[in-house]
Amino acid sequence: MLVNAEGHIVAGSGQTLPRLGACHELLSLHHSCPSEACYIRLAFQTSQPVTSNMEHAELGPIQVKVMPLSGADGRSELAILQISHSPLNQTSPPAAQAFDSLPQTVFEADLLGRLTFANRHSLDKFEYTAEDLAEGINIMQVIAPDDRERVLQLFFRVLQGAQGLSAEFTALTKSGGRFFVLAYAMPRTENGRIVGARGMLMDISEQKAVEHSLRESEQRYQHLAHHNQLTNLPNRTLLMERLQQLLGRADQHRKPLAVMVLDVDRFKQINNSLGNDCGNQTLCEITRRLQQLLRQSDTLACLGGNEFVLLYSDVPKPDSLSLLVQRLLDAFQEPMQIAEHIISLTASIGIATSLRGPQDGETLLRQAIIGMNEAKTQGGNCYAYFSQEMQNRCEETFLYEKHMREALQRQEFYLHYQPQIDLTSGKMSGVEALVRWAGPCGTNPSPEVFIKVAEDSGLIHPLGDFVLYEACAQNLRWQKSGLPPIKVTVNISAKQFGQPNFVNKVLQTLADTGLASHWLELEITESAIMANVKEAIGTMQRLQAAGVGFAIDDFGTGYSSLNYLRQLPLSKLKIDRSFLLDIPGNKDNEKLVFSILTLARSFDLQTVAEGIETQDQLEYLKQLECDLGQGYLFSRPVSPEAIHALLSDAHC
Repeated sequence: MLVNAEGHIVAGSGQTLPRLGACHELLSLHHSCPSEACYIRLAFQTSQPVTSNMEHAELGPIQVKVMPLSGADGRSELAILQISHSPLNQTSPPAAQAFDSLPQTVFEADLLGRLTFANRHSLDKFEYTAEDLAEGINIMQVIAPDDRERVLQLFFRVLQGAQGLSAEFTALTKSGGRFFVLAYAMPRTENGRIVGARGMLMDISEQKAVEHSLRESEQRYQHLAHHNQLTNLPNRTLLMERLQQLLGRADQHRKPLAVMVLDVDRFKQINNSLGNDCGNQTLCEITRRLQQLLRQSDTLACLGGNEFVLLYSDVPKPDSLSLLVQRLLDAFQEPMQIAEHIISLTASIGIATSLRGPQDGETLLRQAIIGMNEAKTQGGNCYAYFSQEMQNRCEETFLYEKHMREALQRQEFYLHYQPQIDLTSGKMSGVEALVRWAGPCGTNPSPEVFIKVAEDSGLIHPLGDFVLYEACAQNLRWQKSGLPPIKVTVNISAKQFGQPNFVNKVLQTLADTGLASHWLELEITESAIMANVKEAIGTMQRLQAAGVGFAIDDFGTGYSSLNYLRQLPLSKLKIDRSFLLDIPGNKDNEKLVFSILTLARSFDLQTVAEGIETQDQLEYLKQLECDLGQGYLFSRPVSPEAIHALLSDAHC
């Protein structure tokens, strides 16, 4: 049986214990020497076998031997408790009866490995009979072939006198069944001479099954933790590990490493128009195509969404890298069949190499991302190598954004208003609200610059909220001062217009300021509408029903579809200032302006010509019956006080 250091039996049957007594009862027997009362504790303390002779009520004179079992760390946590009538020559009938009742496999073998004893549980477990045992069974017959050499070495060590050895292996039954066992073995002696081995086997199949399940779970967890679930490509965690390894090798062998970041252009349109399933299938097809172009030593990773990273080691020369990048771009453009759709894509690729000197992985990846963003700004479907100039621009943009955030907190932004004039009466019919920034040290940053930074950084939302609220509040202040009511036009960016809560935000602003909705007009671009036409129409219809007007900014410079123009609840078309250049006189521009005005009238829409700077332009537009105009000929964008004065003069 097996006992622990406290003397508790951890392996032994309920039938054996009443016959032999629990370990604490054995301790109370009459020992030949009083000091032997601590023989179990002594065996564990010394890690050496300890033998004790004593008298047992049923078995009579017996010899009890405690043999500690050493674990992998050399420590003993269990011991085999061996009980016999006398110095062990062979298994006595009473002991055999006791072993037969054990739920563990107990055996004895001679020097050739032939079993000389096996308890009933052993025979049953391995599907052998007493007749089979009498005819002869070798221990190698019950060991799986893959484990035989290892267990045989253990058997030889036991025959050489090694005590308390243990091993795990796969056992074989007579019919070929398999199960895992933990075996403990020790020498069997006769007259002081080793004549074989004896031991015990414990079925640990359930424990092994649990361990196997845990290992599989850990492997699955590790795979999920290091791979993108959709494409099964390495994720950022595994990518960075490999990147650091490749950088170390690149430094050692002095062969450059290239990092490429590939971003699918306008991928959101696929998800929006065809659904996420088509989008996911597209990403998997992109993965397959890219892998076909790569070497086995290359690493392709997916950072999530539609962004891929390629680690290309041992770059022979820059020209070869450019050829590879072009093949990658071509792979994106080749039409792909996704469900019932034929899809053609483009990509923007940023490239950074270790040629610039020793760098860490994070820096190299960041440089490749900067290069990718540069390719995006060039219109996509191209690649760009990282340069220090790009880095400088990024740092400048970062500082610019930081200053903008601080300016919003310090309320440094304010509004100017440019009058819109009725070209028939010459009176002011409305104003366009234009945001300005009172920068530090008296500077006035360009609206074109800071609005773009705001759109790229997400600051357009708080900035746009401020403009909308202040324009509505100021319009109401003019009205409350007794001035004739006019419409105020507020420019709305595509990102603002696409917000799910945009309608509620506009209506709440009107409620908070108290301005009647029909005195507010929102100016949006064609591109903002075309980003999602169906949602755009719904948004505009809800606000129009509440009384808010809409104008299309820069009409004719974007998509200009008659179909959506017919569906949209518009009140005005704004003619882009670029069409007024060199008119009268520029025949092409004259035709464009005439066509837009004719089209607007056919849809009962007012027209606003912006950028009027000369009297000739004004007279020409009057002849074409353009409704409204704005530009430096009438007034630059001015303060609320200046608008107040203009309205007062007109009112008088």
